Amino acid sequence: MSKSFLPLDLPDDVLSFEGEKFFELIQQKCGQVFKELMKILSINTAYKLLLVEDDILPVFQKKYRELEKVTQRACLHLDDGTVMLKPGLPMDFDRFIRSLHDINDKQKQQKKIVKQAEDIISLFKNLVKSYQFNESDDTQDNYSFLFAFMENICNNISKNKNNYRYSDIVQQFAQSLYILGGRNSYEFVRLNLPGALPSLSTLNLSLEKAGACIGEAEGLDGSRKKVSYNAAVNTFGGFATPLEYGIPISGYFKTDSFDELKEWFENKDKSNYLNVHMMQPLIESKPYTSPFLLAAYGISNKFKAIDILNQWIWIFEKSQESNVRIVAFSTDCDPRYLLAMRLNTGFFAKLTNTPLYNRNDMLKIHLPKDWSGWFFMRSHQVCFCFQDPIHLCAKLRNPMLSCSVLTIIIIIVTFISFLICWCLSTDES
Repeated sequence: MSKSFLPLDLPDDVLSFEGEKFFELIQQKCGQVFKELMKILSINTAYKLLLVEDDILPVFQKKYRELEKVTQRACLHLDDGTVMLKPGLPMDFDRFIRSLHDINDKQKQQKKIVKQAEDIISLFKNLVKSYQFNESDDTQDNYSFLFAFMENICNNISKNKNNYRYSDIVQQFAQSLYILGGRNSYEFVRLNLPGALPSLSTLNLSLEKAGACIGEAEGLDGSRKKVSYNAAVNTFGGFATPLEYGIPISGYFKTDSFDELKEWFENKDKSNYLNVHMMQPLIESKPYTSPFLLAAYGISNKFKAIDILNQWIWIFEKSQESNVRIVAFSTDCDPRYLLAMRLNTGFFAKLTNTPLYNRNDMLKIHLPKDWSGWFFMRSHQVCFCFQDPIHLCAKLRNPMLSCSVLTIIIIIVTFISFLICWCLSTDES
């Protein structure tokens, strides 16, 4: 009955061992006898041993003068001169040889996979090159990431998962995908493209090195109030984020004190709203660009118009530090947001001691002359403000599509001359 043994734990680069490094490994795994035997037989590398393995043990059956001392220690001797190799020695040697073969076969398979991956990359590049693009050079350069992405996948396929490596451009793509698509989208892509994207733990480390921190919170909807604990950042989520001059304080609910946590539950508001800030790039060559998430945090309904205005000013100035120019803010029709819009644009309202006025980077507005009688806007603006058109359309659509709601739309055409006459008559009376 054949018996199998677990393979020896050998270094991955054992096939490159030679000289004293190889002899020390032989001594460690097979004993001093085989170390001396390898030296006498001039077998000083792992590859040599694999080539002549069948000729090693039979040497003990013949009386070589050079092997007398080794044979005396490695064999059992009978009075008639017959010798037998001690049973334990060939078992250790066979186990060592099998382990070398396993590593050699594994490396051959890896080389085969690498060769296949290189062929795939080469074929892919040739396929793209064979397709002649009738575009500018900039358009062709857009495929440089695709090549890098495919090459990264093919390089990782031939490795153990623990040895996956990712180029800088792939890590930047992974960070962007996680930020723009979220955790679920990122995991869906990663699990379906083995070797393409780093794991979440690796991704979080790269984000931390880049100075970014993305946290996820639960229970921030309007239907329920729930407090959850994020062990990764030692923070409690679900409380209403406090504002300092309108700016949310990051990591405020972080504590190791049970008494402080108890005080929060008793006295702090739970967040029943989720405040979301989105940004949409304006690119002349690409008029339709997707927005992305800038920030999201839970709040209560206890905030003022000045808090909103301070948030806009802070976002505007921080964006300028990164060479990003905010052109406009868009919100829904909450009265506090409308007041913030009026203060920002100076629409029959003005707030002193704010960095909104008398700036060198203000936009200059050129309104048509025939608008001056009915359209009011200052000729210099830091940025524009308007109500979110999608939000307004949704408010109109919902009642119009409802079978139980009667929607009355009244259209009135009013002339500016009539309004002026009516105002004058009202003043005289």
